[in-house]
Amino acid sequence: ENHQLQDRVEMLGQVKHTDVRKVLVRGHIYLNCSLTEAFCIAILEAASCGLLVVSTKVGGVPEVMPSHMIRYAPPDPKQLTRVLARAIVMDLKDLVPQEFHDGVRNMYSWRDVAVRTC
Repeated sequence: ENHQLQDRVEMLGQVKHTDVRKVLVRGHIYLNCSLTEAFCIAILEAASCGLLVVSTKVGGVPEVMPSHMIRYAPPDPKQLTRVLARAIVMDLKDLVPQEFHDGVRNMYSWRDVAVRTC
């Protein structure tokens, strides 16, 4: 209420696994505020649904996604807010959700994983 966000932000609480895609495709930006992360499947799910990801630059997160799908911030609330604000004002209509989906699908196909690990 202090920032008049009540008409623009919806607090969902726990979302059933079967409803995750339905929820994600409603958005434009996915915010990941982890302080530590080895491999974040949630950011892959978000990008696969066409969302630009804003994430703290911790652990293995920088190795998970190509840079055009994600904006990084240090794990500091003020810095994260700054990067999120820049993502909000960028021209999101130039982002093509299907390209994000295809990119994630191609990066994490079994064929690609086999080539990269052999």
